[in-house]
Amino acid sequence: MMETAIRRLDVLEYVILGVAMLLALVTGALTAWILQGMTGVSFRITWVVTSFLFFAVPGFLVLLRERRSQRTPTTKDPDRGSATQR
Repeated sequence: MMETAIRRLDVLEYVILGVAMLLALVTGALTAWILQGMTGVSFRITWVVTSFLFFAVPGFLVLLRERRSQRTPTTKDPDRGSATQR
């Protein structure tokens, strides 16, 4: 039963990653199309760069936040009602 739940969560994780990648590509294409019309820059190069930025920058920020939260675990202090470091 637990193995099935883990497998389903793994599939869900890949689906979410795929949707995020698709959104980054679409948003990058839209941005490149707008920039091409305004400035005349190459569509393909702008599409690659903006898609990478729309996908990599948020991913990098999430990675930093996860590493920071693993480095400094917190617990709830029942006396003070606030989170304190262990």
